[in-house]
Amino acid sequence: MAYDASINKRFTDETDGLTGDFWVQSLSDGTPILIRELAETDRDKDLTFFNEISIGKPHFRFLASFSQLDDTHDQLMDIDLPNRMAYIALAHEGSELNEIGTARYGAFEGDAHCEFAVAVCERWQRRGVATALLQHLMDTATRQGFRKISSMDSSGNEAMHELAMSMGFTSRNDEEHGPQIFHEYILAP
Repeated sequence: MAYDASINKRFTDETDGLTGDFWVQSLSDGTPILIRELAETDRDKDLTFFNEISIGKPHFRFLASFSQLDDTHDQLMDIDLPNRMAYIALAHEGSELNEIGTARYGAFEGDAHCEFAVAVCERWQRRGVATALLQHLMDTATRQGFRKISSMDSSGNEAMHELAMSMGFTSRNDEEHGPQIFHEYILAP
């Protein structure tokens, strides 16, 4: 599908008045996406996304399923630099601007290491959305002074393993808490 200036104009409308970081970039197939900081006004949009990706596969993102989705979502909406950051990816699907991916990191106060999670809805996977989100997240973690970023994922999450390997992460199996893979990247000082 060809994209014209009107698509980029709709992104401009979406970004007017934003105070945080944002990027309009093209995927490898030329599809434009908007990546920006998660905002409190995204609560409903993010909950819809969270519900969509959690159906049948919550362990791929969180290694657990949740009985209290609203409480979990409240925690995910809590952004407080330098210790917590989240970016969302948005794309036009027909006349709607929908959240198609998210990436978050979190750390304890004073830590030099942060943990991340990235998720992309199934219909947008393997198009570069996760790579773009994770790269912006890593850049922010570096600017915020973190020296290492990591993720513990289900060993069955092949997409996450491929993403980590393509971005230069080291990986090792961790069977101590079940079949998991630990991905780690040393950030530039």
